[in-house]
Amino acid sequence: MLDTTAADAEHASLVFEVRSVKIGEGRADCRGRVLLRWNEGGLPPLWALPGLSLRFVGDYRPPEDARNPGVAAPGRWLERAGLSGAIDVDPATVTVLADRPDEGILWGGLIRHRLARVFSRDLSAPVAALARGMALGDRSGISPSVRDSFRDGGTIHILSISGLHVCVLAGIAALVAVALRLGAIPGVLLELVCLWGYVFLVGAPASAVRSAILWTAVRGGRLGGRAVRPLTGWGLAGLTLHLMDPGVVSDPGFQLSFVAVLGLAASGALRVGTPVVERGPAVMRILRGWLAGGAGLTVQSLCAEAGTLGVQIRHFGAIPVAGLLLNLAVIPLCGLFMSAMLLHLGCAFLFPALAPTVAGFVDATGLAMLLLTAWTASHIPPVAVHAQPPLFAIAVGLSALLLAASAGEGGRSAPGVPRRGARWVAVGAVLVAWACPFVARAASSRAAAAPRAALPSAAAAPWLLMLDVGQGDATIACVPGRASLLIDAGPRTDSRDEGRYSVEPALRAEGIERLDMAILSHAHSDHYGGLAWLAERGWIGRLYENGSDLDTTWRRVLESRIAHSRGAGLARLVPLRTDTTLAWGGAASLSILAAGRGLPAAATSNTEENDRSLVTTVRLGDAMVCFAGDVEARAEEALLSSLSPARILKVPHHGSKTSSEAAWIEALSPSIAIISCGERNRFGHPDPATVGRYLKRGARAFRTDEEGAIRITAVAGGTYVSTRAHPAPEFISWNRAATVSPSGHSP
Repeated sequence: MLDTTAADAEHASLVFEVRSVKIGEGRADCRGRVLLRWNEGGLPPLWALPGLSLRFVGDYRPPEDARNPGVAAPGRWLERAGLSGAIDVDPATVTVLADRPDEGILWGGLIRHRLARVFSRDLSAPVAALARGMALGDRSGISPSVRDSFRDGGTIHILSISGLHVCVLAGIAALVAVALRLGAIPGVLLELVCLWGYVFLVGAPASAVRSAILWTAVRGGRLGGRAVRPLTGWGLAGLTLHLMDPGVVSDPGFQLSFVAVLGLAASGALRVGTPVVERGPAVMRILRGWLAGGAGLTVQSLCAEAGTLGVQIRHFGAIPVAGLLLNLAVIPLCGLFMSAMLLHLGCAFLFPALAPTVAGFVDATGLAMLLLTAWTASHIPPVAVHAQPPLFAIAVGLSALLLAASAGEGGRSAPGVPRRGARWVAVGAVLVAWACPFVARAASSRAAAAPRAALPSAAAAPWLLMLDVGQGDATIACVPGRASLLIDAGPRTDSRDEGRYSVEPALRAEGIERLDMAILSHAHSDHYGGLAWLAERGWIGRLYENGSDLDTTWRRVLESRIAHSRGAGLARLVPLRTDTTLAWGGAASLSILAAGRGLPAAATSNTEENDRSLVTTVRLGDAMVCFAGDVEARAEEALLSSLSPARILKVPHHGSKTSSEAAWIEALSPSIAIISCGERNRFGHPDPATVGRYLKRGARAFRTDEEGAIRITAVAGGTYVSTRAHPAPEFISWNRAATVSPSGHSP
């Protein structure tokens, strides 16, 4: 066992070094680091300590690639942490072995373990989770709602180990050196030992290493009698980190950290002065100090936001406008919180009787930070930006800030450079950085994603994209330049909203800035869960649904968010209780069948709602596509007389054994059957017999649990199919004898 910081989190996890592995009857020695995840329902492993040797049984998962367009690979953070994957452990199989590791005592892991347990023992649960995240880099205990409020408030950098935390620690070490009356060299050595010891203790994250390098360069330069420019230290830190790990440049945390510091460097040329009050009451002098500090923080916040603006829009799809004001209060609170936290740890180990008193102050500052952030984020929500700014626009804005930072440093160091000129350069640079992502908005829409870019003839062809949303449904259909359609939006759980983390990123990646129409097949949470988020962000204007569950919380939330984001006169939910034909995509149209009307009561309410699913058919190119919701066997039978053959079929009810009867498959006669289901889902979807019936009829079956997102591009005579697991497009002809693989040969 290497690290147990998150052992008492809600979803407990441990870092473990694997020495040997047994699969079936085979056994082999190995050496690799993995993350152990305790199965839900298992007791958190509070007994775990770094240095213990364990034997256990579990399911190994390598770092995952991205399963949908527009999102980062979820396993990238494992790779960056040097982990080879994760293992879902069966707690009942864990055995503690008697032998000890050869390396001796794991001091780093034991120190982190002890600090984490002190936080959990003395602080309230939300503040303890906040302390572990800010001091030890473990954010597993921070609830999703807290993360959301910090992200929406523009203060997400507070939750992880960043330059702010490192500078607070180094500043406290400098104050201790002054209090102890240490000389210049011993004082700087104390600072650097504390600084780098902490950085390595928490795993040396990129933002912390950047701040440590910058602090070391500046303090070392002063000690040697030479001034080191902050911009030079910033560039040195970036170059060092890039040489150590070239892939760090693609990490969002690295990007946000470095561009924020660049904005702060640019603010140096915009220092705001206040009138000097040499005489008069002390109140005026204090007021002047407060005004100067507030003005300086405001300018720094504006410049830092200018630097991070484009990056935030690309990663989060929104501008956290609250951050311009919230940082003015949260950053000083963060300094108080970090100082109180360090004092509390000192008392916990040296003066235990004082620890509860200091812990109360830590709780007070931590709760104040949490409440202030949550209140501000709820009253000043972020401004959603659907279009992605192009990379060249972000590069232009950052280049302008780099010019401003250079001009500011030149104005301070070179007497011949006028100070006023540097200030005007900085003002222009900040305005350019703020404007670039919006001026270039028209150029940000991409006509095609990567798989379609390989098909010049299909660049303007209609397409559909079935997203991998786990055990649920979400599909986007589009006629480029004409119309876009969303059918269902996946589930929402306590830990994940597929509308936020899957559907919205895919819409932005595809260059879709608004949905012309959305359809909810039926009132089950694995289909409507993500709609509330999409409505809040202004994606949905018209939503057609079957009118079930009228007086329910999810419906009221959805209606209010649609009305609030798009205007009550423009946005609405439209219940369909009869078969309906709607214009869509220019000359095209789509047909919506109200499947469950007139059927007798079912054995269960779940089956009854499945049979109420709206069944949508739409023409993409020369292919008819049928989206069958979750209809089961009796609704299929009722629909047979209303349906025509469809080239492409969204298999009903995730491929369950209660649907897709032989007569249904025969009537639709699909060439392609796409199935949306969750990996290892508890329902056993899709049923092997159901899949077998489609294969027997000659259809090609594609599943999101095996392939990730499935893209189908309609062209003359057939369609191209590509998936996240197999991105090379495969042409499937409507003449089933002429299916062509990516290599160009018939299989």
